[in-house]
Amino acid sequence: MEYYAGANYGGISGGRRKASLRKRRAARRRRRRICAGMFLLLAAGVVFFAKTLIPVLLQAGDVQEFLSTAMQEEYPQELLEMLEKNEETYDFVTNYPNRRQYMEQEIDISDLCSEQKIPLLMQWDLRWGYDSYSDSMIGPAGCGPTCMTMAYLGLTKDTQMNPRKMAEYAMENNYSTEAGTSWSFFTEGAAGLGLSGKELPLGETAMKQALDQGSVLICSMRPGDFTTTGHFILIRGYDERGFFVNDPNSRKNSEKQWDFDTLSGQIKGLWEIGK
Repeated sequence: MEYYAGANYGGISGGRRKASLRKRRAARRRRRRICAGMFLLLAAGVVFFAKTLIPVLLQAGDVQEFLSTAMQEEYPQELLEMLEKNEETYDFVTNYPNRRQYMEQEIDISDLCSEQKIPLLMQWDLRWGYDSYSDSMIGPAGCGPTCMTMAYLGLTKDTQMNPRKMAEYAMENNYSTEAGTSWSFFTEGAAGLGLSGKELPLGETAMKQALDQGSVLICSMRPGDFTTTGHFILIRGYDERGFFVNDPNSRKNSEKQWDFDTLSGQIKGLWEIGK
């Protein structure tokens, strides 16, 4: 009888058996890796849903519930309409009964200028949104003085100014009207603040040249992406993808970049504000 290395009386050589075992083990390892990867993807999806989508859904639900139950005598109609158009204003609108505690506080925004060159301010910030402006409040009506405050802070670094003081300045000098903020606020009013303000013709080249010189742009907007009636926004810079906008009524709009064609059809007035 002849014997061969690795001979197996069951008909499968030892080498073949080891190879088969290795393949099965490798297959099990692959299955475990695939299952682990699928678990991680599922876990990541759950975390994303919990952190991003659930708060959005809850916020939307809270807004609708509040609007359906809000007492008309406790909340001005303009605030309810404001919330219906912009869910970002939820905290501002729902805190209206507590407005006195915010109106009586000192405003400290000394940290803002260190965050970015031209800080983003919301007109409906609790710290100043309830203060008077133009037969209304800064929250629903103060986009003009809020834009001018952003320009002033970015250009001068003087954090003693804030939207409350800017709104007072506009009213004391007759730049606020029943319709909102007068366009002269961005020329004569700018000069009174120690800034230069001049109206620009609408054009992409002129806008970019002003920004290149260190100025900012304030725009009066027609109904469109930013407003259903009228609104002021600030443009603080640009790159190859478009313009950087500070919208005092929307953080979402301020996180986007806007191309000239989209903006130009909505701009009805344009001012360069510089030092």
